[in-house]
Amino acid sequence: MAPVQPKTESALAAAFISNCGARNFRLQALEGLEKENVKIDSYGGCHRNRDGRAVDKVETLKRYKFSLAFENSNEEDYVTEKFFQSLVAGTVPVVVGAPNMQDFAPSPNSILHIRYLEDVKSVAKKMKYLAENPDAYNQTIRWKYEGPSDSFKALVDMAAVHSSCRLCIHLATIIREKEEMGPDFKKRTCKCTRGSETVYHLYVRERGRFQMESIFLRSGNLTLKALESSILKKFQSLKHVPIWKQERPESIRGGDELKIYRIHPVGLTQRQALYTFKFKGDADFRSHIESKPCAKFEVIFV
Repeated sequence: MAPVQPKTESALAAAFISNCGARNFRLQALEGLEKENVKIDSYGGCHRNRDGRAVDKVETLKRYKFSLAFENSNEEDYVTEKFFQSLVAGTVPVVVGAPNMQDFAPSPNSILHIRYLEDVKSVAKKMKYLAENPDAYNQTIRWKYEGPSDSFKALVDMAAVHSSCRLCIHLATIIREKEEMGPDFKKRTCKCTRGSETVYHLYVRERGRFQMESIFLRSGNLTLKALESSILKKFQSLKHVPIWKQERPESIRGGDELKIYRIHPVGLTQRQALYTFKFKGDADFRSHIESKPCAKFEVIFV
Protein backbone atom coordinates (compact mmCIF):
# COMPACT_ATOMS: atom_id res chain seq x y z
CA MET A 1 0.00 0.00 0.00
CA ALA A 2 3.00 2.30 -0.46
CA PRO A 3 2.26 5.46 -2.48
CA VAL A 4 2.47 5.08 -6.24
CA GLN A 5 5.65 6.60 -7.64
CA PRO A 6 5.82 8.80 -10.75
CA LYS A 7 6.11 6.86 -14.01
CA THR A 8 9.38 8.20 -15.39
CA GLU A 9 10.27 5.67 -18.10
CA SER A 10 9.50 6.42 -21.74
CA ALA A 11 8.57 2.79 -22.41
CA LEU A 12 5.01 1.88 -21.44
CA ALA A 13 5.85 -1.50 -19.92
CA ALA A 14 8.63 -3.54 -18.38
CA ALA A 15 9.12 -7.28 -18.81
CA PHE A 16 11.24 -9.78 -16.89
CA ILE A 17 11.04 -13.01 -18.91
CA SER A 18 13.91 -15.48 -18.73
CA ASN A 19 12.36 -18.80 -19.78
CA CYS A 20 12.06 -18.53 -23.55
CA GLY A 21 10.57 -22.00 -23.89
CA ALA A 22 7.29 -21.45 -22.05
CA ARG A 23 4.32 -23.67 -22.89
CA ASN A 24 2.00 -20.77 -23.66
CA PHE A 25 2.00 -17.83 -26.07
CA ARG A 26 3.65 -15.24 -23.85
CA LEU A 27 6.55 -14.47 -26.21
CA GLN A 28 4.14 -14.11 -29.13
CA ALA A 29 2.07 -11.76 -26.96
CA LEU A 30 5.14 -9.63 -26.22
CA GLU A 31 6.02 -9.49 -29.90
CA GLY A 32 2.40 -8.68 -30.74
CA LEU A 33 2.33 -5.74 -28.35
CA GLU A 34 5.54 -4.37 -29.89
CA LYS A 35 4.00 -4.70 -33.37
CA GLU A 36 1.13 -2.55 -32.06
CA ASN A 37 3.68 0.13 -31.15
CA VAL A 38 3.70 -0.55 -27.42
CA LYS A 39 7.25 0.18 -26.29
CA ILE A 40 8.53 -2.47 -23.89
CA ASP A 41 11.76 -2.58 -21.88
CA SER A 42 12.78 -6.24 -21.55
CA TYR A 43 15.17 -7.01 -18.69
CA GLY A 44 15.05 -10.82 -18.85
CA GLY A 45 16.78 -13.30 -21.11
CA CYS A 46 14.04 -13.16 -23.75
CA HIS A 47 13.96 -10.18 -26.15
CA ARG A 48 16.36 -8.31 -23.86
CA ASN A 49 16.88 -4.66 -24.69
CA ARG A 50 17.77 -3.42 -21.19
CA ASP A 51 20.46 -4.68 -18.82
CA GLY A 52 18.68 -6.70 -16.16
CA ARG A 53 21.72 -7.63 -14.10
CA ALA A 54 21.70 -6.54 -10.46
CA VAL A 55 18.44 -4.62 -10.75
CA ASP A 56 15.75 -4.65 -8.09
CA LYS A 57 12.66 -5.86 -9.91
CA VAL A 58 10.04 -4.11 -7.77
CA GLU A 59 11.96 -0.84 -7.69
CA THR A 60 12.36 -1.02 -11.46
CA LEU A 61 8.67 -1.75 -12.06
CA LYS A 62 7.67 1.30 -10.04
CA ARG A 63 8.90 3.53 -12.89
CA TYR A 64 6.57 1.99 -15.49
CA LYS A 65 2.85 2.40 -16.10
CA PHE A 66 2.50 -1.29 -16.95
CA SER A 67 4.19 -4.57 -16.11
CA LEU A 68 4.06 -7.66 -18.31
CA ALA A 69 3.16 -10.29 -15.71
CA PHE A 70 3.40 -13.13 -18.21
CA GLU A 71 3.36 -16.60 -16.63
CA ASN A 72 4.93 -19.61 -18.37
CA SER A 73 1.72 -21.65 -18.22
CA ASN A 74 -1.99 -20.86 -18.42
CA GLU A 75 -3.30 -23.08 -15.61
CA GLU A 76 -6.09 -22.26 -13.19
CA ASP A 77 -4.78 -20.65 -9.99
CA TYR A 78 -1.20 -20.61 -11.28
CA VAL A 79 -0.21 -17.09 -10.28
CA THR A 80 3.36 -16.29 -9.27
CA GLU A 81 5.40 -13.42 -7.89
CA LYS A 82 5.34 -11.73 -11.32
CA PHE A 83 1.76 -10.65 -10.69
CA PHE A 84 2.05 -9.75 -7.02
CA GLN A 85 5.30 -7.82 -7.49
CA SER A 86 3.49 -5.72 -10.09
CA LEU A 87 0.80 -4.88 -7.53
CA VAL A 88 3.37 -4.03 -4.88
CA ALA A 89 5.16 -1.76 -7.34
CA GLY A 90 2.01 0.19 -8.15
CA THR A 91 2.02 -0.62 -11.84
CA VAL A 92 -0.84 -2.11 -13.85
CA PRO A 93 -0.29 -5.82 -14.56
CA VAL A 94 -0.81 -6.94 -18.14
CA VAL A 95 -1.37 -10.64 -17.66
CA VAL A 96 -0.89 -13.83 -19.63
CA GLY A 97 -1.61 -16.81 -17.44
CA ALA A 98 -4.37 -18.36 -15.35
CA PRO A 99 -7.83 -18.19 -16.96
CA ASN A 100 -9.24 -17.08 -13.58
CA MET A 101 -6.83 -14.18 -13.10
CA GLN A 102 -9.69 -11.87 -12.16
CA ASP A 103 -10.07 -13.85 -8.93
CA PHE A 104 -6.66 -12.47 -7.92
CA ALA A 105 -7.27 -8.85 -8.91
CA PRO A 106 -7.28 -6.30 -6.06
CA SER A 107 -10.27 -4.49 -7.56
CA PRO A 108 -12.36 -4.48 -10.75
CA ASN A 109 -10.54 -3.09 -13.81
CA SER A 110 -7.16 -3.17 -12.03
CA ILE A 111 -5.54 -5.60 -14.48
CA LEU A 112 -5.42 -6.17 -18.24
CA HIS A 113 -5.79 -9.82 -19.21
CA ILE A 114 -4.63 -11.28 -22.52
CA ARG A 115 -6.67 -14.48 -22.48
CA TYR A 116 -5.95 -15.40 -26.08
CA LEU A 117 -3.38 -14.25 -28.60
CA GLU A 118 -6.21 -12.56 -30.49
CA ASP A 119 -6.65 -10.20 -27.50
CA VAL A 120 -3.26 -8.56 -27.99
CA LYS A 121 -4.51 -5.86 -30.34
CA SER A 122 -7.36 -4.72 -28.05
CA VAL A 123 -5.12 -4.82 -24.96
CA ALA A 124 -2.47 -2.75 -26.74
CA LYS A 125 -5.14 -0.22 -27.63
CA LYS A 126 -6.29 -0.08 -24.00
CA MET A 127 -2.72 0.37 -22.76
CA LYS A 128 -2.14 3.32 -25.07
CA TYR A 129 -5.48 4.86 -24.12
CA LEU A 130 -4.73 4.59 -20.40
CA ALA A 131 -1.21 5.94 -20.88
CA GLU A 132 -2.57 9.01 -22.65
CA ASN A 133 -5.43 9.64 -20.21
CA PRO A 134 -4.18 10.15 -16.63
CA ASP A 135 -7.66 10.14 -15.07
CA ALA A 136 -8.51 6.80 -16.66
CA TYR A 137 -5.10 5.35 -15.71
CA ASN A 138 -5.47 6.50 -12.11
CA GLN A 139 -8.76 4.63 -11.86
CA THR A 140 -6.90 1.36 -12.49
CA ILE A 141 -4.59 1.98 -9.51
CA ARG A 142 -7.18 3.64 -7.31
CA TRP A 143 -7.14 0.60 -5.02
CA LYS A 144 -3.61 1.57 -3.96
CA TYR A 145 -5.08 4.64 -2.27
CA GLU A 146 -8.51 3.37 -1.17
CA GLY A 147 -7.57 -0.22 -0.35
CA PRO A 148 -8.23 -3.51 -2.17
CA SER A 149 -11.54 -5.36 -2.30
CA ASP A 150 -12.70 -7.69 0.47
CA SER A 151 -12.27 -10.65 -1.88
CA PHE A 152 -8.60 -9.74 -2.39
CA LYS A 153 -8.06 -9.35 1.35
CA ALA A 154 -9.66 -12.74 1.97
CA LEU A 155 -7.32 -14.27 -0.60
CA VAL A 156 -4.01 -12.81 0.55
CA ASP A 157 -4.88 -13.16 4.27
CA MET A 158 -4.41 -16.91 3.83
CA ALA A 159 -0.67 -16.23 3.95
CA ALA A 160 -1.04 -15.09 7.57
CA VAL A 161 -0.97 -18.80 8.44
CA HIS A 162 1.91 -20.78 6.95
CA SER A 163 0.93 -23.53 4.54
CA SER A 164 2.48 -26.19 6.81
CA CYS A 165 0.29 -24.97 9.68
CA ARG A 166 -2.79 -25.04 7.45
CA LEU A 167 -1.95 -28.61 6.51
CA CYS A 168 -1.64 -29.55 10.19
CA ILE A 169 -5.04 -28.00 10.93
CA HIS A 170 -6.59 -29.89 8.00
CA LEU A 171 -5.13 -33.23 9.13
CA ALA A 172 -5.97 -32.64 12.78
CA THR A 173 -9.57 -31.87 11.80
CA ILE A 174 -9.83 -35.16 9.88
CA ILE A 175 -8.37 -37.06 12.85
CA ARG A 176 -10.75 -35.40 15.30
CA GLU A 177 -13.77 -36.17 13.14
CA LYS A 178 -12.74 -39.82 13.02
CA GLU A 179 -12.38 -39.83 16.81
CA GLU A 180 -15.84 -38.29 17.16
CA MET A 181 -17.26 -41.19 15.18
CA GLY A 182 -15.83 -43.69 17.66
CA PRO A 183 -17.97 -45.36 20.34
CA ASP A 184 -15.86 -44.07 23.22
CA PHE A 185 -16.02 -40.39 22.29
CA LYS A 186 -18.16 -38.27 24.61
CA LYS A 187 -19.51 -35.17 22.97
CA ARG A 188 -22.13 -32.61 23.82
CA THR A 189 -25.70 -33.02 22.59
CA CYS A 190 -26.14 -31.66 19.06
CA LYS A 191 -29.72 -30.52 19.62
CA CYS A 192 -32.29 -30.19 22.33
CA THR A 193 -36.05 -30.26 21.70
CA ARG A 194 -38.66 -28.79 24.01
CA GLY A 195 -42.21 -28.79 22.77
CA SER A 196 -42.25 -27.63 19.16
CA GLU A 197 -38.87 -25.87 19.31
CA THR A 198 -35.41 -27.32 18.79
CA VAL A 199 -32.14 -25.64 19.71
CA TYR A 200 -29.18 -26.66 17.51
CA HIS A 201 -25.62 -26.71 18.77
CA LEU A 202 -23.18 -25.55 16.06
CA TYR A 203 -19.42 -25.13 16.04
CA VAL A 204 -17.45 -22.36 14.36
CA ARG A 205 -13.83 -21.29 14.09
CA GLU A 206 -11.89 -18.65 12.23
CA ARG A 207 -10.11 -19.85 9.10
CA GLY A 208 -6.53 -20.66 10.05
CA ARG A 209 -7.36 -21.77 13.60
CA PHE A 210 -8.10 -25.22 14.98
CA GLN A 211 -10.13 -24.49 18.11
CA MET A 212 -13.92 -24.43 17.72
CA GLU A 213 -16.38 -22.18 19.53
CA SER A 214 -20.01 -23.06 20.28
CA ILE A 215 -23.05 -21.16 19.05
CA PHE A 216 -26.73 -22.06 19.30
CA LEU A 217 -29.60 -21.45 16.89
CA ARG A 218 -33.30 -22.04 17.48
CA SER A 219 -35.35 -23.95 14.92
CA GLY A 220 -37.62 -20.95 14.47
CA ASN A 221 -34.65 -18.84 13.43
CA LEU A 222 -32.51 -21.09 11.23
CA THR A 223 -31.49 -18.36 8.81
CA LEU A 224 -28.22 -17.20 7.32
CA LYS A 225 -28.72 -13.81 8.94
CA ALA A 226 -29.12 -15.45 12.35
CA LEU A 227 -25.99 -17.52 11.75
CA GLU A 228 -23.92 -14.45 10.92
CA SER A 229 -25.34 -12.51 13.86
CA SER A 230 -24.61 -15.35 16.29
CA ILE A 231 -21.05 -15.72 15.04
CA LEU A 232 -20.38 -12.01 15.38
CA LYS A 233 -21.80 -11.90 18.89
CA LYS A 234 -19.75 -14.92 19.93
CA PHE A 235 -16.43 -13.64 18.66
CA GLN A 236 -17.10 -10.10 19.87
CA SER A 237 -17.77 -11.45 23.36
CA LEU A 238 -14.39 -13.20 23.20
CA LYS A 239 -12.71 -9.93 22.08
CA HIS A 240 -11.43 -11.93 19.15
CA VAL A 241 -8.51 -10.57 17.12
CA PRO A 242 -8.42 -11.86 13.51
CA ILE A 243 -5.43 -14.02 12.77
CA TRP A 244 -4.22 -11.68 10.01
CA LYS A 245 -4.32 -8.54 12.17
CA GLN A 246 -0.56 -8.06 12.53
CA GLU A 247 0.27 -9.30 9.04
CA ARG A 248 -1.59 -6.68 7.02
CA PRO A 249 -0.16 -3.26 6.21
CA GLU A 250 -1.37 -0.80 8.83
CA SER A 251 -3.27 1.25 6.25
CA ILE A 252 -5.71 -1.63 5.61
CA ARG A 253 -5.64 -3.24 9.03
CA GLY A 254 -8.87 -1.59 10.10
CA GLY A 255 -10.19 -1.04 13.59
CA ASP A 256 -11.49 -3.49 16.17
CA GLU A 257 -14.82 -4.14 14.45
CA LEU A 258 -15.23 -7.64 13.04
CA LYS A 259 -16.49 -8.01 9.49
CA ILE A 260 -17.51 -11.35 7.99
CA TYR A 261 -16.63 -12.12 4.36
CA ARG A 262 -17.62 -15.79 4.15
CA ILE A 263 -19.06 -18.56 6.31
CA HIS A 264 -18.61 -22.07 4.97
CA PRO A 265 -18.68 -25.68 6.22
CA VAL A 266 -15.39 -27.07 7.51
CA GLY A 267 -13.54 -29.24 5.00
CA LEU A 268 -13.80 -27.21 1.80
CA THR A 269 -10.81 -26.28 -0.30
CA GLN A 270 -9.87 -22.62 -0.27
CA ARG A 271 -11.06 -22.30 -3.88
CA GLN A 272 -14.47 -23.64 -2.84
CA ALA A 273 -14.56 -21.47 0.27
CA LEU A 274 -13.65 -18.25 -1.52
CA TYR A 275 -15.28 -18.60 -4.92
CA THR A 276 -17.70 -21.47 -5.44
CA PHE A 277 -19.51 -22.41 -2.23
CA LYS A 278 -22.59 -20.51 -1.20
CA PHE A 279 -25.79 -21.56 0.54
CA LYS A 280 -28.65 -21.10 -1.91
CA GLY A 281 -30.78 -19.52 0.78
CA ASP A 282 -32.27 -20.10 4.21
CA ALA A 283 -33.94 -23.35 3.14
CA ASP A 284 -30.62 -24.75 1.95
CA PHE A 285 -28.96 -23.70 5.21
CA ARG A 286 -31.75 -25.27 7.28
CA SER A 287 -31.39 -28.53 5.36
CA HIS A 288 -27.66 -28.53 6.04
CA ILE A 289 -28.15 -28.03 9.79
CA GLU A 290 -30.87 -30.64 10.06
CA SER A 291 -28.85 -33.25 8.13
CA LYS A 292 -25.49 -32.70 9.87
CA PRO A 293 -25.56 -33.02 13.67
CA CYS A 294 -23.26 -30.50 15.37
CA ALA A 295 -22.46 -28.85 12.04
CA LYS A 296 -19.04 -27.21 11.89
CA PHE A 297 -18.26 -23.95 10.11
CA GLU A 298 -15.33 -21.69 9.37
CA VAL A 299 -15.61 -17.93 9.17
CA ILE A 300 -13.41 -15.62 7.13
CA PHE A 301 -13.05 -12.18 8.66
CA VAL A 302 -11.91 -9.21 6.58
